[in-house]
Amino acid sequence: MAATTNKYPYPYKCQTEIPTKKFVEFDGAKFATLFWPAVNKPKARIFIVHGFGEYTRLQYRLMDHLATHGYESFTFDQRGAGETSQGKERGKTNEYYTFHDLDFFIMQNYKECEEKKIPLVLFGHSMGGGITLNYGIRGKHREKIAAYSTTGPLILLHPDTAPFKGVDLVAPLLATMLPNYRTNTGLNVDAIAGSDEYKQFLLHDYPLGMPLIGSLRQIYDFLKRGKELDQNANGYVKGFVNRPLLIMHGELDTINDPAASKRFSERCGVQDNQLNLYPGMVHSLLSLESDENFDRVFKDYSEWLNDRFAEK
Repeated sequence: MAATTNKYPYPYKCQTEIPTKKFVEFDGAKFATLFWPAVNKPKARIFIVHGFGEYTRLQYRLMDHLATHGYESFTFDQRGAGETSQGKERGKTNEYYTFHDLDFFIMQNYKECEEKKIPLVLFGHSMGGGITLNYGIRGKHREKIAAYSTTGPLILLHPDTAPFKGVDLVAPLLATMLPNYRTNTGLNVDAIAGSDEYKQFLLHDYPLGMPLIGSLRQIYDFLKRGKELDQNANGYVKGFVNRPLLIMHGELDTINDPAASKRFSERCGVQDNQLNLYPGMVHSLLSLESDENFDRVFKDYSEWLNDRFAEK
């Protein structure tokens, strides 16, 4: 029988060789990890923290571009996502494991960067952006990160995506009583991806693509950690570590509110703090946008990195 082919393959052809994923066992989970070397001597390593329901393949275009621009990169499928947690394990994670696992992989990467004498930069998208911003405030190894960067960070859901107010009242109870109950979040692919090619890929990349499924505990936790960034109780965001910070957000993002990114940027007090808003772009700026839009955002990101980490 002839092998079946994916009708909607990954839309981008990598210029460098796609590395082999490695599986790392830690605290009861077997994590899918991907390290992508730079084509020349690396200027820094970019540690990618993916968004809700994402997985390594969605990072290929970004990691390939980083490689050709002198940056090596690392990512891993978080607990509850991708090849780390497939089938009925999808979505099963919580606040403790989110940061416990991240601490482990940050230290692993930091030690390798120390040996190479290069800095480690944290980059997070969407849910991963919310994780990244919180890590800069309360992360165990936040001082070891040389710079922080995000796209479309989950600080506050956009009004078009946010649940009814009544849901907030019952969410803590449901997350406690039924933590592993999994639900289809119903997120719209048109709001996630700005390119028809990437929309079709995401819709048909079985079994890792759409629909985006999460557990009640996972969803409650990532919404709560985002709200902490926006509510700024007792000046919470002022605790951000004194490291360069870049936030990039599509102005047409109806998943996570770009206005919340603007508020965070204004409040955090970081001296080297930059906010880039992109007219006409939606949510996944460096993973699921058109090549034209991706190139524009990546140019800004690579220039920001070069200004801080390229040899003068």
